[in-house]
Amino acid sequence: MERISIGKKVLEARKKLGFTQAELAEKCHFDIRTIQRIEQEEVKPRMYSLRIMSGVLGVDLTQDTDNKIIDKEVENYRKIFHKRRKFRIVTFAVTITFMVLAFLLAFPSWRLFGMPKSVWAPYFYLLIFADVLGIIISWRCPGCNSLLGEVFSTRYCSKCGLKFYD
Repeated sequence: MERISIGKKVLEARKKLGFTQAELAEKCHFDIRTIQRIEQEEVKPRMYSLRIMSGVLGVDLTQDTDNKIIDKEVENYRKIFHKRRKFRIVTFAVTITFMVLAFLLAFPSWRLFGMPKSVWAPYFYLLIFADVLGIIISWRCPGCNSLLGEVFSTRYCSKCGLKFYD
């Protein structure tokens, strides 16, 4: 039995509902060129894109395809998530350390390496800001790039449904 490609599934479902490529692109919040490339099988869409199109078209596009490729993609996303998680934990620890040091060094008479506070403090606070920004930037889903919920206990992305742990 021959499997139908994702591009053909999208094309058939779109025509069945009577959508043009532009209408489908608008409903999915994609560029029309993205829909064209998927239907012409120039690209393999990401799981997040497949889930959006599945919802709009009413057809499950993630089933009956080459599951080995999808499983490999999910595994890659999980690896990225776990690398980012380690980065967040280390950055969080560094940020807390900087904040404790900022509290301890908050007295105006303190000097750091012989420099008055007015010289070193702006750079110190800039480091704290950069650490917090690093945590925020790394706390995104690798599948859909949406901001995730709880920092240390998230098990899946609420937007695309990608599970980070089995």
